[in-house]
Parts: sequence; structure tokens; C-alpha cells
Amino acid sequence: MKTKSKSQNIQFLKPLLFGIILIILITGYFLAKTWHTKNHLAELEKKLQNKNQQDKNIEVETVTPENVYQWINKPNVQLMDIRNNKEYQIKHIESSINIPLNSLKKNINKFNKDKQIIIIDRENTKEGKILVDHFKKEGLNIKYLEGGILKYAQENYPLITNGDPSIKTNLLKVKPITAEEVKKNLLSGKVFSFIDTRPPLSYNLDKINGSINIPLEKIETSKDSLPAHILLLYDNSPERSFKAGVKLYDMGISNFYVCTDTYEQLKQTLFNKQK
Repeated sequence: MKTKSKSQNIQFLKPLLFGIILIILITGYFLAKTWHTKNHLAELEKKLQNKNQQDKNIEVETVTPENVYQWINKPNVQLMDIRNNKEYQIKHIESSINIPLNSLKKNINKFNKDKQIIIIDRENTKEGKILVDHFKKEGLNIKYLEGGILKYAQENYPLITNGDPSIKTNLLKVKPITAEEVKKNLLSGKVFSFIDTRPPLSYNLDKINGSINIPLEKIETSKDSLPAHILLLYDNSPERSFKAGVKLYDMGISNFYVCTDTYEQLKQTLFNKQK
């Protein structure tokens, strides 16, 4: 009886031991993966901290402003702007992603290994070149914009601004229109494509039938999906639709109006509805 009991115990313990071993292996895998990522980030940080000891003439593969302009919105290209957020917001290259150098650790997962990555700096800097050199050695298809965004601007390629309405030059980029003027134009036979620049959640809760939701935050990457008709931009906040209009202008699009009234005011005016 005792021998039979021991055999049963052994049979019972086998799946338990297998489960424990499996958990240990899985845990080890993820710990090793995390260590690998942290190790490479630490190595990069060390290189950046010791940049004064690096060779002044770090050789990296570069691209011209013309190349970058031609590659804007290409599905196989990722434009990475490593300047600080304030500089990026003031002016940046269309469809570029902002990952400041000092926040690289938190955003390392945003680098797409399957794409051609272009690093955009303010100008040629040692830090930028160290970054490119490091990730090139890690196997990424990565290049550096020669001369940075300053050279890009000097060669008169367009940049996207933040659309600040207090800047006079931005006021010249949009054609304002009131809700009443929109209604008069519609009654006279003019056709608009209604572009709602509110966040998707607001749009899904309440919208004008036939409108298209292109949030302000997505306007740069939605250029190719814009309708051919004259666009009417509107939002809960007219400042948001104004900024969207400035971005469109900066991207070379001019067939649009920006409603100076809120979404609710536009809806009430068009359909004679009260809140």
C-alpha cells in the first residue's frame, strides 16, 4: 500500500513540476529580453554622456532635404524628430514623430525596425550622429538628415507650424466663415465637405450626417484621404479647427474654410435646433 501511495504522489507531482519549470523558463525569457533592451539603452546613454571623448568626425549615412521631402508620408519611411517638444511644436517636417533625445528611454518602442528611419535634428550634432551610429550597429535601417531642419528650411522646403492664431501670418493662411455664412452658401447651391476636427469620442457621440472625422492630431497623416470638394473645418473649439486649417495650408492645401463658430452653433444654425 505504501509503494502504491508513493507512485501516486510522483504522478501527481509531475505536472506540478512541469508547470514550475515552464514558469521559470518564461520568466527568464522576459527578464533576459528586458535586460537586453536596458543594456543597449545604457550603452547608448554612456556614449552620449561621453560624447566629448568621441571622434569629432563620426561617419553616418545621411540623406538630403530633397530626399526627405520626397519621402513624406511614404508608408515604408519613418521620420523621427529628436529635438525638444517646444521646438518641434513651433515648426516640424510633415508627418514626422517627435521623440526628444532626453525621452528616448520611454519611447524606444516607437522605432519601427521594418521601416527606413530618418533622424531629424536641429542641425548636425554629435549627439544625433551617435544615436544614428548606435542604432545602425543594432541593425536598424537608419539615416541622418544632413544639416538638420535648419538646412531643410534654408532650402525652402515647407514646414508645419502649430497654427497659433495670435501670429499674424497664420491668420492669412485660413479663410474664416461663420455658421450663418455656411448656411447661406449651402442654400445658394455651394457644396462643402464637412470635416469635423474633434476627437473621435466626441464625434461618435454626436455628429452631422455625412461629415468626416479627421481630428486635429491626425490631420498631417490624413492628407491623402481628404475629399476633393471645398472643405469646411469645424470643432467644439474654433481654435482647434483654425490650427487644423493652418496645418493644411502648410501642407499645400488651400481649398478649405474654417468655421469661426463652435460645432454646436453650426449645428443649431443649419438645422434650427436648440441644445
